[in-house]
Amino acid sequence: MELLKELFRFRRYKASQGRLIRRLTMVGVWVLFLTGAWKCTHMDYTWLANFCTWLFGWNAQLKAAVEANAVETVETLTAQIQAFIGSFALIFSYSLAGAISLFGIWFGFRLINWETFGDFLISVEGEMAKVSWPGKAELKSSTIVVLSVFLLLAGMIYVYDLILVFFFRSIGVM
Repeated sequence: MELLKELFRFRRYKASQGRLIRRLTMVGVWVLFLTGAWKCTHMDYTWLANFCTWLFGWNAQLKAAVEANAVETVETLTAQIQAFIGSFALIFSYSLAGAISLFGIWFGFRLINWETFGDFLISVEGEMAKVSWPGKAELKSSTIVVLSVFLLLAGMIYVYDLILVFFFRSIGVM
């Protein structure tokens, strides 16, 4: 409920603190919503357009025209329905994508200015400033140690697996 209240406020919370992490978070939220909006433009909405043609009664009109053997009316109605389906699906997909994009941009901006989340992001940036990052030599040696231990453990598990397979085959389980 607090988040809903925060979404409709127009103030920025501690704008000068935690700038980098807050901007990166906002951009991440934007990318998430914009990806969803882009996906909406590539979906098939003909089912919704078909539902609308049913809702408007065009399917009933088409059925009545087919039963009456009115070929001209059937062709006209079919052309109208096909034109509606094509344009409706296109307009709906881009309208939905636009609405999702606008909401995502607004949500990302308001999320980083929500007091609770803003304080969290400010403290994250403060803690990240305290981290001592390794130098190139230390990073290289640590990577070698980690990969060596990984390969050693993988080899040990492989040998244990071979032993267990041999054992189970010798007693006839496998």
